[in-house]
Amino acid sequence: MAASSPPSYGNRTLPQTLDDYAANTPNRLYAAIPKSRDLADGFIDITCRDMARCVNFMSHWITEKLGKSSDFETVAYIGIPDLRSVAVVLAGIKCGYKVLLPSPRNPPATNASLMQQTSCKTVLHTSKVLPVVKLLDTASPNLHSHCIPPFQEMLDSSPAPFPFTKSYSTHLHDPIIILHSSGSTGLPKPITMTHATFAVLDSERNLPQTHGRKNRDYSIWDLPPGSRFYTIFPYFHLAGFLSLFINPIFTEASAPVLGPPLQPPSGALLKEVMKHQKLRALYLPPSICEQLLQEDGGLEFFKGLDFLCYTGAPFSPTAGEVLSKVTELCPLYGSTEAFQVPQLAPAPEDWAWMEWNPVFKVDMQPCDDEPGTFELVLFADESTEKICALNHNLRGVGEYRTKDLFKQHPRKKGLWQYYGRRDDIVVLANGEKFNPVPMELKVGGNPRLMGALVTGMGRASAALLVEPKPNDTPLSVEELVEAIWPYVEEGNTLVPAQGRILRGNVIVSKPERPFIRAGKGTVVRKLTEALYKEEIDMLYTTEPAATQTKNPRSNLLRPVMRPNFTLKDVVGFVRGVIVNLFPELKGMGEDDDLFAYGLDSVMIGQFLNSLKTELRESSPGNDFEWLDTQVVYHNSSIRRLSDALAHYLNEDEIPKPTNADVAKSRVAVMNDMVRKYTQGLQGPPVAPSKGNQGGPRSVILIGSTGYVGPRVLAWLLANTHIETIYCLNRDDASGSRTLASLHSFPNQDSSSSSRIKFFAADLTNSTFGLTPTDYSLLSENADTIIYNAWRPNFNLPISSFEKPFVSAIRFIINLSLSSPKRPRIVFVSSFGAVLNWPILHPDNPIVPETPIDDVSASGYMGYGESKCVAERILQHAHKECGIPVDILRTGQIGGPGKEAGGKWAVQGWLLGIIKSSKALGVFPTKVAPVDWLSVDVLAQQIADVTSRHSNTSLYRVFNLAHPDVKSWDLFLDTLIHRFGIKGEKAGLPQWLEKLEAQAKAENVHANNEEYVALKFLPFLKSLGEGTEEMRFACEKVKEVSKTSVTPLNEDVLEGWLRGWEF
Repeated sequence: MAASSPPSYGNRTLPQTLDDYAANTPNRLYAAIPKSRDLADGFIDITCRDMARCVNFMSHWITEKLGKSSDFETVAYIGIPDLRSVAVVLAGIKCGYKVLLPSPRNPPATNASLMQQTSCKTVLHTSKVLPVVKLLDTASPNLHSHCIPPFQEMLDSSPAPFPFTKSYSTHLHDPIIILHSSGSTGLPKPITMTHATFAVLDSERNLPQTHGRKNRDYSIWDLPPGSRFYTIFPYFHLAGFLSLFINPIFTEASAPVLGPPLQPPSGALLKEVMKHQKLRALYLPPSICEQLLQEDGGLEFFKGLDFLCYTGAPFSPTAGEVLSKVTELCPLYGSTEAFQVPQLAPAPEDWAWMEWNPVFKVDMQPCDDEPGTFELVLFADESTEKICALNHNLRGVGEYRTKDLFKQHPRKKGLWQYYGRRDDIVVLANGEKFNPVPMELKVGGNPRLMGALVTGMGRASAALLVEPKPNDTPLSVEELVEAIWPYVEEGNTLVPAQGRILRGNVIVSKPERPFIRAGKGTVVRKLTEALYKEEIDMLYTTEPAATQTKNPRSNLLRPVMRPNFTLKDVVGFVRGVIVNLFPELKGMGEDDDLFAYGLDSVMIGQFLNSLKTELRESSPGNDFEWLDTQVVYHNSSIRRLSDALAHYLNEDEIPKPTNADVAKSRVAVMNDMVRKYTQGLQGPPVAPSKGNQGGPRSVILIGSTGYVGPRVLAWLLANTHIETIYCLNRDDASGSRTLASLHSFPNQDSSSSSRIKFFAADLTNSTFGLTPTDYSLLSENADTIIYNAWRPNFNLPISSFEKPFVSAIRFIINLSLSSPKRPRIVFVSSFGAVLNWPILHPDNPIVPETPIDDVSASGYMGYGESKCVAERILQHAHKECGIPVDILRTGQIGGPGKEAGGKWAVQGWLLGIIKSSKALGVFPTKVAPVDWLSVDVLAQQIADVTSRHSNTSLYRVFNLAHPDVKSWDLFLDTLIHRFGIKGEKAGLPQWLEKLEAQAKAENVHANNEEYVALKFLPFLKSLGEGTEEMRFACEKVKEVSKTSVTPLNEDVLEGWLRGWEF
């Protein structure tokens, strides 16, 4: 026997390495497979010599059936989860093919799409999946299929050698395998992999060690000879592929133990495997382990393990705590595109958290869609060729946004916990967002269920789809909902109000239509939603009595009314509907406000559906479509709503709130918020004692990230009189991102960054979550506070901006009051705060640079209303306490100047108009004035206003708009002349009507790419006929800023728009 040479980690190929084992260490264990479905019959150890023989057998078989390929043709393999997948894949590579591994669980159309994308015309398959292949043949008529022999025939064969002679160094970029993305959110995408792809895992042993820490990467599988681990992931899923190919070939010793191929994995099966095999490790979804843990004595089975790797979902905290005491828990994170991200093992008590290996290039970037979460972004360049699969799977991609969201450890820097997919975020029709994953995990943990899925994209409220486990005594829909309801109620505590599930919003799946799952067992969200589209549509278009899920509390008395419709009867009727839905409200008084009892828009929608259903039963001749959320909003007690109903029933007249009612309602809300955050500010003005008359020396900048923030910081640094800039942002990582952004701006001195100090701040905390020492540092030194942090969403109600943005205004005021310098507050406001000015002042329509005395001047959108409230709070603080204030109202922000470079950050509402106009063939007219300042000019003006003031006691207002305003036609002409977009023109209201009608006709919602303007309907409707004629006085800024402003024309707008995709 030839002497084996030391492995050349990171420079090997899978086929050649297996052949080397067969020649030099033929008895090396490759895998263990059961002799039969009854594990008591024992297992068969498959050696590397056995596996190499099977590969050679299939190499000759493929050559005979298909011939060899000279240009890496694609051949697909579909089979049951046994070792034939290894034989076919490695044989295919030896014969010059690249092998596509579609999931047999995919719908035929999905696999047909994968075949088409990879130019695959041949499928090899096992006999057991013939029905799957026949359906695929129907979807792809030109497909050729071949059934491969049984594994035992391969094992018993004596084929001639079939050498693989291609060296790694010359063929590292040859395509060999095609796996597909999980398709968790839609159709899977093929990912072509090379020899270099898998060499990345082989070379992870070469990663440097961090002092005092243990690497957690593929090197953990270098176990003693003969070591075994159990896994249930299939070969077509990344975790399963690596377990069947990489572990037995590229690790020192870790052989997979397989269960019976067609037996569903379970805790019971795990228990049987562990009885008959001495395992060193497990690689499983947590649910399987938790099933075994729940059995008597189940914990004993885990005590002898070196470690337990898991992926796909988190352990429940209780189970994880128990298991972490007896073995090392290893949460793994990865993707088909980038493979598993190398980690450092945290302390045992932090078993649920992950820490990335610092040698790997990642950035955790805050996600605006889901505050408090961070998206993992990976980077690839020449330095990562040997350590990052991204270099090979997506060649040429230097930055990869994973769309995976993580939560940061509340106390320990660098520890992260998986939170969910950015794609998972559900956006309701009103623009409110929520992450459904916490609810799905909680409800899906019910022992009666196989899975749970929350839906609601573009709908009025969230809905829940549940998939029951097969049962000899199946429950009715009502019984099942009743059984799982405690889990739903607990799940409702894990999601924001808009994501809560009500009883009437539950759909139970049909046995003949199981949820569609990816290879790793996770539910494919979009495809499963499509599978139940009819039921989902019915839920939202049919009243609750007609849906499949009746109110489980239907044993309560049904509300009734006598034919004369007295107010007393109607009050009792409305109360009955409310109490039937929400028994906890049975103590509500007739004049109590519904919203004061915690009812939100989702619950109101449920209430209205039930109310209208019962009304139609009691009064079948009447039309109740006029009953909507606005009616409840303006009649928000049982008595007032009943009064409106009684008026309609008796007078046949629909009660409509007057414009005055609507205005009064929103004004009351805004004034209440002003009062709330100015309470306790009364007192005589106190002049600042130590303020700098010649301009600021120490500046606090709240919000140095995003599109504007870094540019403001750059201009502040350009002012050499400013000695220190304290940047307060949501997380520690924002500092490095901000510094990286600064380097891209012109005229930046790298040494100036030493004047910046970064702090992670919590705007919901009265001291911003800072330590007492840091808070005192800011209080004692700062003489200016710039507040530049706000959520840029025009659809949300004002309540969505209260915390943290409006409430933080009071904390900023408190900070100023605590300081001996009484620092000036510079607030970056919005034109939305005064959008209604011309209506209130028709004789003087130009918006002045003066304080707001009436909150009704704000536009009819939560964003502008909240900015208006903030201005009023600051005005009060100035008047009562002498705090100097600058209000900087800004409008639509334009793209960067030519000398600054970069792209125009996508402005959602503008891009929505462009895309929807293209789809409709119609442009809206007179939408808004084109008074857009370049982002660089705006940032410089903000910095100039901040830096130049001679009287620190002033309250100043600046409107930052382009001095040479153009009509909306300039924008449309740029699209028509420079981008070739054709279309007619219509007034904004008519355009919106056409948009809604077309979307309804095509049954699409706001998430549709073509009709994305639907997302901005509330904002666009608030503009009325359009605001093109609106003008802002902007003289004051000229006194403090000499920034030159480039005239607006088609050339400028074209340059800005070139960076967008439409």
